[in-house]
Amino acid sequence: MVITTSAYLRLPLDHTAPAAARHGAKPVLIGWGCTDETWLGDAAVVISELVSNAVIHADGCVELSLELRGGRVVWIGVADTSSTVPVRRVATVDGGHGLAIVEDLTARLHVQRYHRGKRVWAVLRPCPLGI
Repeated sequence: MVITTSAYLRLPLDHTAPAAARHGAKPVLIGWGCTDETWLGDAAVVISELVSNAVIHADGCVELSLELRGGRVVWIGVADTSSTVPVRRVATVDGGHGLAIVEDLTARLHVQRYHRGKRVWAVLRPCPLGI
C-alpha cells in the first residue's frame, strides 16, 4: 500500500502568487524529510513556473497541491480555472522557457481536468534521503 500525505494552499491570482507558493511549500517539503538544498531549489523553480503560468493564463483562484507518495516522491499540482492545456512553446527572448525548464527538472508532467479548469501535475524526481 502506498501512503500519500497531502498539503494544499490557495494562492492570490496576482504577481505575489509564485513567491507565496514557494514560501508555503518549503516548510512542508522539509517537514516531509526533503531537506537537500539542490532538490528544494529544483522544487521551487517548478512551483514558480507552474504558478506563474496559472497567474498569466487563468482567472479566478489558483491552488497549489503537494503530495508525498511512497515516502520520497513529491507531486506538485497547480489548479486554475482555465481549461486550456499548457503547450511547450519555442523559446524566444520574450518567453517560452517555462515548460521546458519544468520538463527538465521533473520525472513526469501531466494535466487533468479539475472542476471547470485543469490541474497541472509535475512529478519530481525522488527527494534524496536526509542524513
